[in-house]
Amino acid sequence: MPHPASGSSSAAQGRSWLKACCGLLAGLVFASSAMAAPPAHAKRPKRATPPAATSSAVSAAVPVPARAPPPAPAPLTSAAELDLERFMGLWYKVAKVDEPQDALRTRERYEFLQRYDGGVRVIATSYDPLTNRWDRRQDYMAPVDPKGAALSSHYQLRMPVHFSISRFGPFGVSYYVVALDPYYQWAMVSGPGPQSFSILSRRSDLEPELRSSLEQLANRMQLLKAPLRWPGPDQETPPR
Repeated sequence: MPHPASGSSSAAQGRSWLKACCGLLAGLVFASSAMAAPPAHAKRPKRATPPAATSSAVSAAVPVPARAPPPAPAPLTSAAELDLERFMGLWYKVAKVDEPQDALRTRERYEFLQRYDGGVRVIATSYDPLTNRWDRRQDYMAPVDPKGAALSSHYQLRMPVHFSISRFGPFGVSYYVVALDPYYQWAMVSGPGPQSFSILSRRSDLEPELRSSLEQLANRMQLLKAPLRWPGPDQETPPR
């Protein structure tokens, strides 16, 4: 039969061994949890900035250079010769410096028709606001030399071209084509009055840029004796 003292000591040793095992197990659990969790003082990594936000921030910080203004249009130039056949057809008077008796006329247009003898038949149409009616007249003109003699060639004419209009019987009046678009889209003419000047165009309405360029050309050539007027576009068909 065992001694009571030896049994109690064995129980005590068993309890001590059990406590040691529990302590060892708790230490292992704490160590593993400490290794898995980041330290409290460690900084969290910064979140990456999205590419869109980065580009917008850079564009806001760097000023965008202003766009360069469009280049100015090249100055208009006049053709060196007038081909009478290409000059024929319908022209609108889009700008003018007129004699007082013709200043109020609007919707002016000219139709040039070549004759068999080399001359030109002119059908002029305009609207008179004072009488509230359309006026239509026909003239005949022929190219002449500086002395007024008829030219032998009626097709390729050196600029400026001098025409003689026989509106008033045998006494002709002068009419000059002083500048001409190389593509026959506009023309500058002076006469038949001493102060008369007009710009003809194949179209009744022109862009502001082209108007400005035509007026600059007229000023460079010293063709204007008074301010140039630009009537409204001709949008009404005259009666036949």
